[in-house]
Amino acid sequence: MERPRWLLPFTYGVDMGAIELVADLARRARATLIAVSLIAEPRLPRSRGARLEHIQQSKDFLEAVHWKADRYSIPVERYEVFTTDAIRHIPLLVADLRCDAMILLTVEKREVFLQTHELKSLLEFAPCQLLIIRMAVPEERVRSHSDARQFLLWLRRLWRGRSQHADASLRRSAGPEDVEPLWIRTEGCQWR
Repeated sequence: MERPRWLLPFTYGVDMGAIELVADLARRARATLIAVSLIAEPRLPRSRGARLEHIQQSKDFLEAVHWKADRYSIPVERYEVFTTDAIRHIPLLVADLRCDAMILLTVEKREVFLQTHELKSLLEFAPCQLLIIRMAVPEERVRSHSDARQFLLWLRRLWRGRSQHADASLRRSAGPEDVEPLWIRTEGCQWR
């Protein structure tokens, strides 16, 4: 059986806790993580190119994903793309890299991996299935391992097609600050 391929797009906001969650999720679901850093290039012809801080943040993100993937022993592919329009470039990446799903994260009111307008645009015109992870930031820092394990077991059952049973068991045991995944199927969706 071929491993699912999950696209993890990045334009802004490196978060090590979120990277670790994604790596652990990919390990438990036996998925290949496709990390793509999209670096914004100015549209003006006389500009000097991409900003140095965007390039550095891209390198930091890709290195962090590589380090976490190595730690969790998951297959990972890393790409860096210079583009004038990241949102229009993502559907091309989904097709070219043969991705089954895309991971989108939100953490309270902070931007993680994508800026708010980019996240909204991808939610509106999704080029593939979306795995949306909404993380709450507890006051003490990190949630207990049993809650994370319960979520990951639910995700594995969902990935294998047992979503009804898993969804009911998650609702019974979930608290308001649990990580909540949402799958959105976008069959026949056209990118505008």
